[in-house]
Amino acid sequence: MAEMSAQEHLKIARRLHFQGSTDEAIRQYEMVLELDPDNGDAISGLRALGVEPTLKDDFSSGEIGHAGGLKTNFLANQSKGSTTGGATAQIFKFIVIALGIGACYGLYVLATYLMNYDNVEAMNNVEVTFEKPKMRDGVAMVNVDVVNLNPAPVKHMKVSYRIADATDSTLKEGIVELPGQVPAGDRRTFADTSLGEVKGHPAKLNPKLEALIYGPKPKLKDKYVDKFKAAAAIRDKDALETYEDLVSETEDFAPAYVGLGRAWAAKGKMDKALEWYKKALDIDPQNANAHFYSAVAFYYLNKKEEAKKEIDAAMLIAPDDPEIAWNQKYLFSLKDKPKDSKDAKDPKAGDKAPAEKK
Repeated sequence: MAEMSAQEHLKIARRLHFQGSTDEAIRQYEMVLELDPDNGDAISGLRALGVEPTLKDDFSSGEIGHAGGLKTNFLANQSKGSTTGGATAQIFKFIVIALGIGACYGLYVLATYLMNYDNVEAMNNVEVTFEKPKMRDGVAMVNVDVVNLNPAPVKHMKVSYRIADATDSTLKEGIVELPGQVPAGDRRTFADTSLGEVKGHPAKLNPKLEALIYGPKPKLKDKYVDKFKAAAAIRDKDALETYEDLVSETEDFAPAYVGLGRAWAAKGKMDKALEWYKKALDIDPQNANAHFYSAVAFYYLNKKEEAKKEIDAAMLIAPDDPEIAWNQKYLFSLKDKPKDSKDAKDPKAGDKAPAEKK
């Protein structure tokens, strides 16, 4: 029997996902990644199921590896929570230099910095990683993974990059813009992001977060902000206790309730998760992430109408959220299968996967 392609496994995974056969769907998504390690649909599908995919890095110990025609050692220059004061310190250094050169220009730089203070500070709590680079018809493609530990969404991120050859000679430099948003304390993957045409023999790829828009900033005490960041960094079921402590101390912070719901969902307790998503929506009816995860929970409780209503609500609020858009397109738009369909009983019938609504 001929082996199935990644796309055939993906069709089966989507159908099983839709039918609520979680374990089988996970297995099929993982088989997709075995055949096509940078398949963004499979990665998003696993994350929708609460499973963080194991991505096979094409390098080890900093040595140059090869990934689909684009070599990389991923010497990433990233802005993240562990780089305390990194971006802020550089800005202040520049202001001091500018003040020394000319008072007027220095004051202009200082005013500009203060106007963008929240955005600059937020960058310290965002990690951007270029994953699974490849070449497609001479164009460099990557999956851009963004982790946002801030207590508010970030969006319109600009990431600069440099592609060099094995001798460290620059082949291409540029800036890629990610128009979508990443919710508070969550992560998103922007799959198959183009870095443009590249000539030569790429060997190194260096991304750097340059700018973003942060907010609206919540009115939250610093100690609660720190606790939220800690919970978001732990993620999912392991963060349960931290989120429980947080919601017991502050009663009006919706992202904390969403995080607690996700922690229960990761334990398979969808009813319990829905309770916390509902509390998040009571606080903030416009919280797209709460609507989104409510949709996922309803979906696995086989309440498809409620799930469709919630995913549509999430999409109206955050149409630029890649995870919400993917789920609405591929999962909640699938048609129910007839109960007597052989296809419903045959997981190998990949070519008979349900059609998507146009």
